[in-house]
Amino acid sequence: MKEFVSWELIDDCITDIAFHLKDTGKDFKGVFGVPRGGSLLAVMLSHKMDIPYLTNLNNMYDKDFIIIDDIADTGNTLNRYINLEVCNKAYYVTIHEHSQSIVKLNYSVLYKEDKWIVYPWETEDSEEIQDYLK
Repeated sequence: MKEFVSWELIDDCITDIAFHLKDTGKDFKGVFGVPRGGSLLAVMLSHKMDIPYLTNLNNMYDKDFIIIDDIADTGNTLNRYINLEVCNKAYYVTIHEHSQSIVKLNYSVLYKEDKWIVYPWETEDSEEIQDYLK
C-alpha cells in the first residue's frame, strides 16, 4: 500500500522541525541534506531557519549542525554518517521514522508504518521497491 505525501504536508513538517530545533537552544551552523531525499528538505530548512545550506561536511568538525533526510526506514543510509568524526555534534532529523531503523534520531515528525511512502518529488508510479534493489 502506498501513501502519497503532499507538498503542504512536507512544508508543515519542515516548519515543525524548525520549531523543534529552535527549542533545543543549540546554535546550528548549517544543515546538510542526505542525497537525494534530504537535499531538498535541507534547502527548505535552511530558508526557514536562516542558516547555511551545507553542500559538504568538510568544515563542520566540532560544530553543531543538522543532518536531514526524508525517512529513516532501515536506517542504513543515515548510519553512514553516525560514525564519521565530522558528525560528532550532528543532530539527526527526518520527516518519517520507522521503528525498525537502526539509527535512533534526535527528532522525526511522523512515524512510518508498513506503507510505501511516495514523496512529492518522486514519481507517482514509484514501485514499492527501488529499481536498484531488484
